[in-house]
Amino acid sequence: GSGNINTKKKLSFGFAEKLAGRLQKINFSAMADEREKGQQFLLLQVWGDRRSFQDFRLAELDSLARMHGINEPIYDKKDFDETSPFLMVNLPSVNLARQIGQRAVMLKGLYHCWGQGNNLKECLEATKAYIEKNKEDCLKNMAGDTTFAININGFGRRYSKKEQEKIIFPFTQLGFDAKVNLKKPKSSFWVLFDHGHCGKDKPATKVFFCLKISEGMRYVVDKYSLKTRPFIGPTSTCSELAFLMGNQGQIRKGSLVLDPFVGTASLLVAAAHFGGVCYGMDRDYLLLHSKRLKPKAKKKDLFTNFRHYGLKDPQIVCGDNAYPPWKGKEIFDCVICDPPYGVRAGARKSGSRKAALGKKVGPVIAEKYGRQHVPSSVPYPVEDVMTDLTDMAARFLVVGGRLVYLLPTVGTFDPETWESLSSK
Repeated sequence: GSGNINTKKKLSFGFAEKLAGRLQKINFSAMADEREKGQQFLLLQVWGDRRSFQDFRLAELDSLARMHGINEPIYDKKDFDETSPFLMVNLPSVNLARQIGQRAVMLKGLYHCWGQGNNLKECLEATKAYIEKNKEDCLKNMAGDTTFAININGFGRRYSKKEQEKIIFPFTQLGFDAKVNLKKPKSSFWVLFDHGHCGKDKPATKVFFCLKISEGMRYVVDKYSLKTRPFIGPTSTCSELAFLMGNQGQIRKGSLVLDPFVGTASLLVAAAHFGGVCYGMDRDYLLLHSKRLKPKAKKKDLFTNFRHYGLKDPQIVCGDNAYPPWKGKEIFDCVICDPPYGVRAGARKSGSRKAALGKKVGPVIAEKYGRQHVPSSVPYPVEDVMTDLTDMAARFLVVGGRLVYLLPTVGTFDPETWESLSSK
């Protein structure tokens, strides 16, 4: 890598301090008024799809909670089961829960829990007690001019129509007086069963009665799928992972976002969807200018993708992250990237191959080559890539800014290992 080792250590310490700043409480005046007693909400998360990134469920949830000004834990780690899509969380208000739910990619639905138990009878009794305790608020969704529907969903088991009618009937006797609308109800209630994975012949271990608050942001997975994108490359990041990284970067409207290894700008597409002001950099001149296509083919480049989705174009710089061109300091709210590594995207940086062998190299004569000069490159070890990335983030991230990147690992990876290394 480039630079002095001592300088890199200082920058790494500075980067650690800035990351610590993200844990400071974010003041949201509009949200501060909503901080009342916590309420219980049930998350129905994505689970069981091999193509999804379900291991990022908690990481995304933690980031979204902090982004909305919640710094205290919203769930008990003991309640999290890797083999179950259900997770109970504690949030200050329904409005705040809806904002978090509508932003989460690894979420199918967010529900306000009215009752839960180890079986249907316990759940029914708990729901009855909750309605009696919060009668005024509950009746807004149960009676009057509103409409409602009660649905059944079982994880690990399907229920026949007769079984569903038998389950729903006792709940309808708890004070429901509104009209039924099965297609588009204003209030959608759900009885959720957790039978466990492959639990067809097992009794439910948990039963919940909930009011549905919102759905997750799963629609972006298909809307921004690589299959619908005009311009892609062999290492373009899939839409689900890109939006997950955007959430962990806490990108919101007006955030300044940088991808120092922009490539085909898959990560910036997600950032632009969230309202971020996007900047990208890559040393591959041919890729940025779409010079690798056949001469007779219709020209497509990374800007084509943004216009295809109706997003604002990013600002792109042809440069090398080993020698970042940015001036000033602390300008970006988020640095998000997929650093190059491996065979398909082997990392290279600007440099002289002769100089690497210890030979004397003369200066480039600008008058002779002009704008057509393409600088030579040398291999860029992964260790140097990561060092330069963190150093750049330490210099140009604002206090409380976030660095989100993919770390190449072999086999299983313990996050505590990286935390101990970053603290040295």
